Amino acid sequence: MQTRSRQAGLSLVEVMVAVLIGLIGILIITQAYITGDRFNRSTLGEGGAQTNGLIALYNVERDVRLAGYGIANSNVLGCGLAHWHFNGSYAVVDGGPLPNIRIAPVVITVTAGEADKVTVLYGGESERVMPTVVTAFDGAANTATLDGVAGFLANDALLFFGAGGCSFARVTSVPSGTQLAMAAGGFNPAGWATFPAYTGGDLVFSLGSNPVLREYSISSDNKLRLKEGLLQTGAETTLDLVDGIMDMRAEYGKDTDNDGVVETWNKTLPANTAEWQQVHAVRMGLLARIGLYEKPAAGTDCDMTTPANAPTWIGGAFSNLDLATASSPDRCYRYRVFETMIPLRNMIWRSS
Repeated sequence: MQTRSRQAGLSLVEVMVAVLIGLIGILIITQAYITGDRFNRSTLGEGGAQTNGLIALYNVERDVRLAGYGIANSNVLGCGLAHWHFNGSYAVVDGGPLPNIRIAPVVITVTAGEADKVTVLYGGESERVMPTVVTAFDGAANTATLDGVAGFLANDALLFFGAGGCSFARVTSVPSGTQLAMAAGGFNPAGWATFPAYTGGDLVFSLGSNPVLREYSISSDNKLRLKEGLLQTGAETTLDLVDGIMDMRAEYGKDTDNDGVVETWNKTLPANTAEWQQVHAVRMGLLARIGLYEKPAAGTDCDMTTPANAPTWIGGAFSNLDLATASSPDRCYRYRVFETMIPLRNMIWRSS
């Protein structure tokens, strides 16, 4: 009986030791899990930022490479804001509510305290890539007589160029071997209205049935945003393409001495034909945020990214982050920089 009594149950000391060992094991396992989860989230955040940055840069770069197709002509470059119409409304340049369209392959819009905006313009597939010459123009009848209409098709977008500036229109029919009809409606104003009158010797460019005008910007909720559709429907469609993009910067690359090599990079919008002919490239920088929030120690401010280690690109600093304010949440994240230089092949290979 004495032997059996000594073998029955555990003493309080033994129970406490077992509980202590179990708690230590749980603590170790929990710590290992937390550490592993932190590494996992860090890896996923790095991978997400890498993917987002590359996709965002690819989208913008693809369009910039095509910029200028159909308009890379010394006669058109620098003609300024185009006259255009849609269903009775006109652009601001003509006293209407529609947004102005600048005839240029790439327009970099700079606003203090905001990310840059990049707008690209190029023609769609066109059977005629060279301009033709106006021999007679009848604005009242909405017809233009040319030295030849080969390659012009119904619904092609037209760009007229003359001393009065540039105007958009649409072909509605090709009634003869020398004439284009632009019946009133849609992009064609009745009787040509306030548009400039064109005369013999002026030029007409075909931009195909689907010319592209796209604006890339960074939204207030940190997404790469695309606006397009003006040259198809007369109204813009807004799409958010990629999350986690904090800033975008761009500069023109200019060959200022005509030796075929870019010597100058700046944001200055070319003012005339001669200055546009110097633009051979665009360089860009995108800033993507790694999605892992780096929690600061109790009673302190975040210091993961500070003014001392602020991200930069080859063109300078990104300024769409608030790193100067100690309590700013922008300081609680890390960032990745993506940058590229994009040759404007249509500007380099332009016909004139």
